[in-house]
Amino acid sequence: MGAHEQRSRYRVPDSAMKDFQEWSNSNNLIHIHTRGADFTWTNGRRGRFNIQRRLDRAICNQEWYASCNLVLASTLTKIRSDHFPILLEFKNDDCSFASQFKFLKIWLSDPECLDLVRNSWNTPVVGCPMFILNQKLKHLKTALKSWNKNTFGDVHAKVKNATQKVDSIQDQLDTLGVTDDLLDQEKAAQIELEHALNVEQTFWQQKSKV
Repeated sequence: MGAHEQRSRYRVPDSAMKDFQEWSNSNNLIHIHTRGADFTWTNGRRGRFNIQRRLDRAICNQEWYASCNLVLASTLTKIRSDHFPILLEFKNDDCSFASQFKFLKIWLSDPECLDLVRNSWNTPVVGCPMFILNQKLKHLKTALKSWNKNTFGDVHAKVKNATQKVDSIQDQLDTLGVTDDLLDQEKAAQIELEHALNVEQTFWQQKSKV
């Protein structure tokens, strides 16, 4: 929309910006305020050859905007792409659901899980066979929930923490400019986030089949 939406030593042609502005104004479009990164695209180059621009945005007309109770737009974490994803939220109703205990396949990737199951199942219980089975399942459920919280960790929390780490570095790149050290930190943090996302994807794959 203007020169303020670019950070580089190269200038964007005025004609291109003017065409975009005229198209937007002639159609009475609303540019939804986007929270997060000021510059949504980078060419990934280092030093004086680096270019950062705001190429991504959420746009709507007045009729659509008025039909929503709440409209939010924000940038998400950039991982592999050279663009920041844009999340557009428009809400009418808030729903909540009670969570239920499920055995997660991703727990089996940790050797401690099998030992935990074995030790829990070997706990002596006195009573009829169905009572014994019921009590052992209850004991195992409690043990797994405690182990998941204190040792294995919440898969969503790991994604959240890894995302915050990447966001923090990318915020520095957005506000302070590009340096080799920050780019190296961003790459390492993105690899950590991608691993956490792969674990979370396994979690959601199982949930989708329940």
